[in-house]
Amino acid sequence: MCEYCEKYGEGDLWYLNPRNYSKRMYLRPEVGKKHVPDAISYRKYRDGLFDEYWAIRDKDPKRAEEIFQEINNLYRKNEPCQVLPLKDCLKVVEIAQPLAAVSCICRRMMRAIDERNEHEYSCLGLGVGMLKWERWPERYKGGVHFLSVEEAKEWLIKWDKRGLMHCIMVYGSTEQGTPFIGGICNCDYPDCEPIRRRLDYGLTYNLLKSHYVAIVNYDQCTGCGICVQRCQYGALKMEVTMHKPNIDMLRCFGCGLCETGCPKGAIELVERVKIPALKEAW
Repeated sequence: MCEYCEKYGEGDLWYLNPRNYSKRMYLRPEVGKKHVPDAISYRKYRDGLFDEYWAIRDKDPKRAEEIFQEINNLYRKNEPCQVLPLKDCLKVVEIAQPLAAVSCICRRMMRAIDERNEHEYSCLGLGVGMLKWERWPERYKGGVHFLSVEEAKEWLIKWDKRGLMHCIMVYGSTEQGTPFIGGICNCDYPDCEPIRRRLDYGLTYNLLKSHYVAIVNYDQCTGCGICVQRCQYGALKMEVTMHKPNIDMLRCFGCGLCETGCPKGAIELVERVKIPALKEAW
């Protein structure tokens, strides 16, 4: 199990522990513990480190590496984010309510694409935080669209079919001081800030791999190549000699898009911890 399951899972996957979706709507300052520091001051500090890193990266590589590691540790302690396959997302929405479709802030920041209505919203808000969405009008432009559990499942399946991967996001802390899981993001490489920070810059803890990896059943595979088109992490390529796809399991994030997209059911997800070389490759 990953380190977050060991700390917060209570014997199960940490994002399937109902405690990690519990939060007071109005928390008095003196009540409860905090998993993360004050959000505004924390983000100013984190963003200041990013500014310093880019300013000195070429001038002082040693100091830049120190700053980089500090940023990575900030994500590790305060903002864990992890990839989930569709099957686990469907379990999450049975645990965390209320559920609300919201616009994707990554898509807005990275590509200036603003989702303005419930037909375009591609991220899912989880838990009581959605009952206070009006406090952040600059974040929720156009409002939010509340969903039932069954509607949320259909909505997740829709975005999975379109090729968007899923990841859970943490927003502050629960009353118990554990990470408060407040959303499921559905995104792809060009738009997703966590994917870009992990793949392009190596910030490991900005996006952990899932608890699964994908494998191909070559007896069932016809070499159609659909799975290659759906991979957001560069883990799949067509092999010239086989005319079939090969999965680099060290690059695989276990998002399951290849599995759900395969028309022949030739790809399956297996538990990461059952493969010795991959059980610590988060």
